[in-house]
Amino acid sequence: MVSCVPVFLHKSRRRNAHPPEMVKDLFQTLAGGRERIGATELARFLSGTQGESHADQEYAVRLISKFHSVWDSRQRCQRYHHGDLHIHDSNTNDEARDNAHLSGLSTTLDVMEFLDFLLLSDLNNAFQVSDKPTQDMSWPLSHYFIYCSHNSYLTGNQLTSKCSTAPIVKALRDGYRVIELDCWERKGEIMVLHGNTLTKAVPFEECIKAIKENAFVASRYPVILTIENHLPEHLQKKATQLMKEVFGEALFLPPPEDRPPRQFSSPEELKNRILISDTPPKDTLPEQAAADPETVVEVVPELISSPPYEDDSPPLSPTGIRYRVKKKITKHVEEAANAWRRVDHNHPSDKDVQPTAELDQLIYISCVKPSEMEDAPVKGQLCPGERSIMANVSEPQIRKFINKNADSLIEYCKNNLGRMYPFGLRFDSSNADPFLAWSHGFQLAALNSQGGDRPCWLARAMFDGNGRCGYVKKPDVLLPGSGLTLEQISAMAAKVQLKVTVLMGTDWHKMLDFFKKPDLYVKLAIDGIPADVGKKRTTTIFRSFEPTWEDQTFEFFIRVPEMAILRIEVWDHDKVQRDDFVGQACFFIPELKVGIRSIPLNSREGEPIKAKLLCFIEKHDIPFASPVNYKPQST
Repeated sequence: MVSCVPVFLHKSRRRNAHPPEMVKDLFQTLAGGRERIGATELARFLSGTQGESHADQEYAVRLISKFHSVWDSRQRCQRYHHGDLHIHDSNTNDEARDNAHLSGLSTTLDVMEFLDFLLLSDLNNAFQVSDKPTQDMSWPLSHYFIYCSHNSYLTGNQLTSKCSTAPIVKALRDGYRVIELDCWERKGEIMVLHGNTLTKAVPFEECIKAIKENAFVASRYPVILTIENHLPEHLQKKATQLMKEVFGEALFLPPPEDRPPRQFSSPEELKNRILISDTPPKDTLPEQAAADPETVVEVVPELISSPPYEDDSPPLSPTGIRYRVKKKITKHVEEAANAWRRVDHNHPSDKDVQPTAELDQLIYISCVKPSEMEDAPVKGQLCPGERSIMANVSEPQIRKFINKNADSLIEYCKNNLGRMYPFGLRFDSSNADPFLAWSHGFQLAALNSQGGDRPCWLARAMFDGNGRCGYVKKPDVLLPGSGLTLEQISAMAAKVQLKVTVLMGTDWHKMLDFFKKPDLYVKLAIDGIPADVGKKRTTTIFRSFEPTWEDQTFEFFIRVPEMAILRIEVWDHDKVQRDDFVGQACFFIPELKVGIRSIPLNSREGEPIKAKLLCFIEKHDIPFASPVNYKPQST
């Protein structure tokens, strides 16, 4: 169960906070009529309410000591403006704390200190962070979702931004395990750029040096370098030699019998290695759009008319509206295609470039185009005894496959890899919902990491799991041996019950309008397989810096928790314009902690902000008689 109560402070106003009723009642129960609790009571709280079975009195003593140490240091460093612990700003409370510290009471907590302890993210975060993988890493690569970036070298939009090593470095340090480089010839040199656009190129050698230096800073598990190859033969040979020289022993050189392999090696076996994959040149915009025009109509309205991050817009159902949107999309596609032809007419796309023998010797993960997937039915391994490869499809193309036969995608990706990349009309570097890929077994949902949108939040949450190693094991229902169809997976009985109650929030005064009291509400959602998706929201508390929703508990039932994300967003209601986004937090359900927890929030771009919520979280496993609660449809 998750409970949250936000408390919002005005920039120029100091306040005497009142703990949520749940916190007060809990403290009174622990204290047994006393004004302070000690390590014994805190340990009982941690092992009970918080579900921390390892918590003993010695551990509780360390936490109390650390809390007071943090409070003292932050009191000295801009106590009322930048600290985690200024939710109650009364001079009387400050003096009482100082006296308590001097008299040796810093080994205990009063009710306000207990509240501040709960809000301190360093000590009471809602996410179970691990410094090593929590899952078995000895299965083939195809058994894992993999953190994947798209056009990893771009600093901004897809048409005119600069190409640089900086976003490559950032992606690797953020935990991405797949880096994509589009390689072209420019003035006789190997350059990396987004072809047929106005993006400014960066030398290939600089990019691979950046990869070598940063590949294993965030994780020791393998980095996959995907090369979109537009190079003539002599430059392919040069690129091959450069990769051998720069990567050295980190470069994985597959033996001839494993090019491609019958079964991929495991992340554990490939630790500290850089794998090379060839990515076939992407289809043109008109080709992507033609793959499934109806699904393009579903994708594009958000780019044309919908507000960013708003997921409650009315559907474009009337035929007339769909027709007008379709015409607008067609016009955009045609204009973009014509512009690309004008921009780079001296540099043909070289879509049929084949890797040289030298480059081919480096390629461990071979890609197949959607057209080739259509030629050979998509059923697990393309043919019994064939090799494991990777399918590389665009956002509209995967929708086409889903509409035709979603189960075939799941089967295909049990032994092979699948990669979805964003629709070419996403010039602004926005992203597709990664669950479009993940729910159908695709391991790689390629993201424009600079986009800073909701898909990036979800992927960050997913790969915060499993020790932030960049690999998360797929749920059993998507692995070999399952035999379940998507319909059967969707009809399974729920495995986990999650409850969320919003209790309190703090530090919003740093973000909100100085002259206007906010009208705040919280959205909560589950993102996962389609059957698990659910959305809830609190009521709006008007003109209040201290809204509370303790009487509103939100409940979700989750069938596949192994790939589900809890998403929390805070919004400021606006009666005239669109509501203002305030902050967000997303959590990987399997490693979400229970109890009364601090929820540190992030900006749209995923950067930490000072504001946070306090939430009460409960997770319950639901026993059920059989793994599938499925009844065939009557004919």
